[in-house]
Amino acid sequence: METVFTGTDVGAAMRRVALALVESKDRFNKLDAAGGDGDMGTTLATVSQALLADETLYPNDVGESLMRIAKTIARTSGSSLSAVVMTGLITLGKTWSAKHEVAWIEMAPALSNALDTMQARSKARLGDKTVLDGIARVARNMEGISTAEKIMATAQQATADALAEFRSCPAIIGRLRLEPSKGIGTDDPGMVALQVAVSAMAGSLSDRVVGGSNK
Repeated sequence: METVFTGTDVGAAMRRVALALVESKDRFNKLDAAGGDGDMGTTLATVSQALLADETLYPNDVGESLMRIAKTIARTSGSSLSAVVMTGLITLGKTWSAKHEVAWIEMAPALSNALDTMQARSKARLGDKTVLDGIARVARNMEGISTAEKIMATAQQATADALAEFRSCPAIIGRLRLEPSKGIGTDDPGMVALQVAVSAMAGSLSDRVVGGSNK
């Protein structure tokens, strides 16, 4: 069982996530149209295409790989969601700077720390029905887990549980904050994007286990 990951693994995960986000562009735009500008899918696809266009292999340095992704996001998107994700990646990159291997058991506390910086950047609170609620559930459920396989299974279940928990809640952030009740019964687009990303990461892990590369 895999108990550590490298910067090269980060690159493999990034490519799978980017491909999944491009494929989900229309779905995200439709979800976002209910409470936003309806362009979240287009924004995520633009960022993802920029990431995919860089075919240079990712280094083993985990922090360097995460910072590289953050820089591409900063260069290609000014959206609020992109800013929040970029902030989290930078925090993780600093945490694991110059580390060529990171133990999976470090993921939960590091993600919790990154969540704090993302909250500060977004001004959103836990419970506001945003992507941060999904990330918080993932970080909490991962605590004490040391293998990649169990981490990924736990994260996938956590994103599904978060969506189910908040589906019946009103919207607090975005355009729907003016009429929060209209958000009841709908999924937050950011939380859905997190679920898609986590599922793609799990696929990246499966490819690596059977001998796939990050190209």
